[in-house]
This record gives sequence, structure tokens and C-alpha cells, in this order.
Amino acid sequence: MKEFIEQTLHQKIELTPYKETNKFPLILQANYDFYQLKILKQICILARPKEDYRLVLLRSHQKRIEHLTGIYCVLYLEKLNYYSRDKMLEEGIPFIWEKHQVYIPFLGLMLRSNELREIKPCFKISFLTQKFLLLTIYENWDNLTVTTAAEKMNVSKMSVTRAFDEIESLNIPVLKKSGKRRVYTKAGNRKEMWNIIRPFLRTPLLKEYYLMRKLPDTFLKSGISGLAELSLLTDNSYPTYAVVKNEIRSKGIYQEKQIPVGETPGCVIQELGYCIPFKHKNIIDPLSIYLLLENSDDPRVEVSLEEMLEEYVW
Repeated sequence: MKEFIEQTLHQKIELTPYKETNKFPLILQANYDFYQLKILKQICILARPKEDYRLVLLRSHQKRIEHLTGIYCVLYLEKLNYYSRDKMLEEGIPFIWEKHQVYIPFLGLMLRSNELREIKPCFKISFLTQKFLLLTIYENWDNLTVTTAAEKMNVSKMSVTRAFDEIESLNIPVLKKSGKRRVYTKAGNRKEMWNIIRPFLRTPLLKEYYLMRKLPDTFLKSGISGLAELSLLTDNSYPTYAVVKNEIRSKGIYQEKQIPVGETPGCVIQELGYCIPFKHKNIIDPLSIYLLLENSDDPRVEVSLEEMLEEYVW
């Protein structure tokens, strides 16, 4: 417990049993272990529940402990789901998630004054960060600094710094620190890396345009059309293409006539938050196709997605 907190905050701490537990009602005394945590001259209580409690109880207990003692209370949790984690971040409830995350917002000012950089909480991964993580899988990148990652992605170092901040805030275990420098480090083979980052990823789809006419076959195929290119699945009677936001205007998509959803279109244009062309065919990358289609209720799609990953990614 002490080692994890010190390694995460890069600060020495004092951690001792909290002796004034008689302030607490019996239900708290029976169900929590209490410690006194001292860091940067700030003293707070570390409350470690002996059982897994629902968020509503954790919230109530944490506020109760602060009210009874008049000092900050930090929850130390061995198990935590991502919904509860996000709600606690949103509500500013201090917590330590064992081997995952330290969130002590009232220390922010002191940490900054001690020349530690504050990482803002991140609740949803950005498309740039998602693109970076997928590229690390395809390209087998390893030991990347901000500078080398920026060069490989052809973006600014500030953009990659923000991506690393997100990765750190979300506690995706692919960054290592050497002093003040953060380095992306591969944590396994392609499949193992995918399993690590998968819980943090989201569909790249922003919007769909159901166009009356079929456009020339010069766009990257996406969705079902992309999957059909990489499996035995039969494509729809119309193609599905991918574009990024700035192409909606530059390629004249916004000028095309659209039809109501439910009618058979000439083609479908999917506006995506990022685009990674797949080097083998004129389609987007397989992992993004998976993220687009993983919630399909068609069992044929599910089987084809797994076959695609086995054939073209792993």
C-alpha cells in the first residue's frame, strides 16, 4: 500500500494506524481499517473498507468520516469498477485504487508547487489517443518518448503529450517513467496489448450519411464493406465508406442528396473520428472495423470479426 502510493506520487509518505477510531460509529469501526497518511505536511485519513461496498455507501461513509474528524478522508479500494471510478472522479471524492490509480485532488496545489505536473482527470479517450494506441499494436512500437511518438505520427509533441496525459489519467498500463520522462512501453504481443487497451476504447463513428447515389469507389471501405473484404461475409447491396470530418466538405459529401434511414441507399458514408488505412486493401484498419461492428446482433458478423482479427491482426 505504502509503496504503491509513493511510486505513483513520487513522494515519500508516512502511513501509520489511525488511533482515534472511537470518533466513529460502530458500523464504521467494524467495517474499515483506518490509517493516518501524511504527505507534503498534509495529514489525512486513509479508510480501507473490509468489504466491497456500492458507490452510494462509499460516498456516504467518506463524507461521514470527514464530518466526524474535520480532516480529509481518502478511500483505499482494492476493487473498483470503471463506472464508480468515473463517478468518484466527477464528484471529487478522493480515492486510491490499489495498483491502478491515485486520485487525491486536495493535494493538487502542493504537488504542483513541488514541481510535479498535474494530470487532469480524463473520462473518455480522445480519438488521437485511440489512434496512437492502435498504431502501437499494428507497428509493434516500443520504448517511445513523446518526441519519437510525435515523429512517427507526424503530429506535434504537444498533441502526443496530451495523449500521454490521457493514458496516464485513465491508468492504461503502457507508460513507464524515467525521472520526469514518460515512455510508452509495449506490454505484450498484439493480442495481449489489445486486451489491455480494449476496455478504454470507443467506436470511432461520429455520424452516418445515407446517400441517394453510389459514389465512385475511391474512398476507404468501412463497416460491413470493410469486414466483407477481410472475411467470407457478404457485403450489403450498397457499399459503406469512411471519411474524417474535414473530408465531409472537401469531398462534397454535404452536397449529396440523402435518403431516410431504413430505405436502401446508394452508399453509406461513415464520418469517423480518425482513420487508419489498412495497408493490405483499400479499407480502414481491422481493429477499428471491430469497434464499429462489435455490438451487431448478427451472429455472422460476430464470427467474421473474430476470423478477421485472427487472420489479419494477431
